[in-house]
Amino acid sequence: MQMEINKMVYNESQKKATIKYLKGLKEIRFRVTPEEYNNYQEAAAKQGYKSMRQFYMDAIDEKIAKSQK
Repeated sequence: MQMEINKMVYNESQKKATIKYLKGLKEIRFRVTPEEYNNYQEAAAKQGYKSMRQFYMDAIDEKIAKSQK
């Protein structure tokens, strides 16, 4: 039995919408060692995070909240 792969076509209007959406966002990037990344990933998993992004955002928000007390 041959399985059919569902291919999504990325059309021009979707491209324009994505570009418009991304223009309203800022990007935060930083680099870590593989060991640091593994530690962060393990900590996020232990706390039930499905997304590393959300783990980072919550950690940042927590630090900001503590500094405003």
